[in-house]
Amino acid sequence: MRTDSDQYIAVGLGVLTIVLLAYALYRPRVQQSTKYQSTVVPLANIMDVGFILFSPAIVLLVGFRAPFFMFGICLVAIAAGLAIAYNIRNFEPIEGQGGGPDRIEAIARWSLLGASVVNIAYYTMILMALMQLPFDKNSANGRTVMGVILLAVLVVIGMSGGMDWLNQLGNRTTAFNLAAVIGVVVAFLVANIQEMLGGRWELGPSPELGTDEIRKMIGLFAIVQGFEASRYIGVRFAAEQRVSTMRIAQITSTVVFVVFMTTLLLAFLPTPPGVPEDGTAIFAVSGLVGDTLPWLLLLAALGSQTSAIIGATSSRSDMLVNNKVKRRITFPMILVPAIMLVVFVDVNLAVNLASRVFAIYFTIQASLAVLLASRKQNWGVAAGFVGVALMMLAILIFGLPL
Repeated sequence: MRTDSDQYIAVGLGVLTIVLLAYALYRPRVQQSTKYQSTVVPLANIMDVGFILFSPAIVLLVGFRAPFFMFGICLVAIAAGLAIAYNIRNFEPIEGQGGGPDRIEAIARWSLLGASVVNIAYYTMILMALMQLPFDKNSANGRTVMGVILLAVLVVIGMSGGMDWLNQLGNRTTAFNLAAVIGVVVAFLVANIQEMLGGRWELGPSPELGTDEIRKMIGLFAIVQGFEASRYIGVRFAAEQRVSTMRIAQITSTVVFVVFMTTLLLAFLPTPPGVPEDGTAIFAVSGLVGDTLPWLLLLAALGSQTSAIIGATSSRSDMLVNNKVKRRITFPMILVPAIMLVVFVDVNLAVNLASRVFAIYFTIQASLAVLLASRKQNWGVAAGFVGVALMMLAILIFGLPL
């Protein structure tokens, strides 16, 4: 049985991690580094708190196999990232010259907008569920009303020109959000090490694995995307820097995802009685690590999801402005459909829908890479990107909601 000292050590090391990482990331030399800036954009998009909230559902779905499935999903994302990197290097120098590549990229941008709308909706649903936790409430209608109000307020702020201040606030909190997420992972990792040293690390039975379980795992692809953000920050950063820092972001997030998934096995196999099988499950078991960890996790989640909503809204507004849409009009274009999703779709279906729409986007990006590679007669490279496109189509066709 875990002692009070075990809990203090695990949570204490998690807090220490947050303090040290936040200190390191907020130093002026780091904040002003273009390498840091171009890394943190895709990393913050990939590693929002969504993966922490959905990780218990994955363990409950596939049992001890969860870390292997997560590693597999991350490898698929890394493969899709190769197509993004290839297009950064080979499409951007010829962008705007017309022809097939420009037409394909235009379609990709609009599909990305659709995927982002769904992402904003599910970020909002998660945030509203989290805001209810301290009050011990689980009202679906309450979450919907609060989500609609939040997005409606963002429409008003955006149309009145107030998004700049929110963007600045989001940029300032990104480093802390990343530090907080990693601190939570460290606390769970330390708790697992303590259980191993105490001879208490023992897993219960895992559920049977069938076709539906695999299809549901495929349907969670949305939680590992975000790296495509590197494709659209070329105004600030050179191509090779974006390619290399996107790879750093993907490798870093893969390690964190797999480690965290491994640390959850002990808590959920077997599942403690009374634990909900939804995004709030992690809060129910985090108290086993330490009494204060649920509050630390809640703080990280609230900050991360708020920044994700603001960042996604702002970046897609920029994309629409680049396509000759007036800035004021971009906010209702993005947020009104998101409001409709919040009202009519539950969070698990929203994640699956986001996975499918992002799969369309990455299929188009892979197709663009195939065209560019074929023009250079790099047939092996083209064949590889055909494989990426087929993987994305598999997600589109076969993915199921949890």
